[in-house]
Formats: sequence, C-alpha cells, structure tokens
Amino acid sequence: MDEELRAELLRRMERDQAARLADDMDWELVLQVDAENLPWLKDVIADRGWPGASLVGPDGAQAAWLLAQHADSDPAFQRQCLDLLTAAVEAGEATARDLAYLTDRVLLHEGQPQVYGTQLVGRGGRWVPDNLRDPDGVDGRRAAVGLGTIAENLARFTVPPEPTLLRCGCGGQVPFELPDDFSEPVSVTCPECGREMTIYKSADQVPGVGER
Repeated sequence: MDEELRAELLRRMERDQAARLADDMDWELVLQVDAENLPWLKDVIADRGWPGASLVGPDGAQAAWLLAQHADSDPAFQRQCLDLLTAAVEAGEATARDLAYLTDRVLLHEGQPQVYGTQLVGRGGRWVPDNLRDPDGVDGRRAAVGLGTIAENLARFTVPPEPTLLRCGCGGQVPFELPDDFSEPVSVTCPECGREMTIYKSADQVPGVGER
C-alpha cells in the first residue's frame, strides 16, 4: 500500500468536505478546492492508474472517488474517471455505492437521466431527484448498490432549497428553476424591468445537490 498517496487523498477529501459542509458555505472556496484537486488527481491517474483499495486502502479509494465526483469543471475527465471506477468495481478495488454516485453525476452532465437518484435539485420549494430515469424502479436499483430508498434520502434534507437567482442588468434578482430536460434554453423575465433573458446549458451551470 502507498501510505503517502493514501494520506494525501484523505487530506484532500477532508478539505473538500470542510468547504462543502461549513455552516456558511462559500461557493468560491468550494470551486477553489476543486480547482486544486483536479490537476493533482489527473497526474495521479496518469502516473499510477485509478487509486484502488489495494493501493491506497478502502478509505483512500473512497477519497479518490470523491475528488472525481467533484471534478465537474472537466466533464471529459469525469467520464474517464467513471470508466476507470467501473473497472475498479469489477476488480473489487472500489464500491458499487461510489460508482452509483459518479454514474448519476456524469449522466446528468451529459444531458441524460440519472439512474440512482443521488443528485437532487430544488423545485417548488423542496428537494427532488434531478431528471430521474424510471422513477418506479429507482428504489430497487438503489438497494442493489447499498443505498436506502429515495424517501429515506430526501428525509435527510430538512432545510428547504433556496431559490436560484439570476442577476439582471438592472440589478433585479430573477428566481428560476432548471427543468429536468435542459436540452433547450430556458427563458426568464425580470420582474423589475421586464427584460427577458435566456439561460443555456453549460459545464458550469448552477449546481444541484448530491448525497455527497
């Protein structure tokens, strides 16, 4: 086992979670942490391959998954990580649970429905799974990878989502919600000045919420 690599993965995971779970979470700090982790993880994978449990221990392997889970600014690399993690799970080097999270993340970024419902979005003042494939069968799929039911997961999110606000040129704040199918632009109108604005899908679209 590479104890030095494991320790660095755990350190980076701890910093990732500290930024995201702070009471006064600062998205600029979150993005800064992610930006620092991304090139580092790329170098590790290029040099050592996917950090599986035999190389960095089960906790180190989970830390590698978490850094990949938050590599949203590089969708192509995140897809590469998903392929590597899939192979790692088949080899017993990573968990199906972690693979479920990353699968959903990548599919949503690629404009496809998620499979396990791990990624949530605020709609109508409550948290719901974002663009979910076959909702009736999701609890069975979740059980197969060691996840609780959708209802159990949603019960953890007791604080209602804050509305997403888009700043207009006039200074007004325009609330909006991203639809399940964001393949087409979304139009919103500023209540202050009546200006119509169009929101396009991009790699840095307003983030939703995942189970981790």
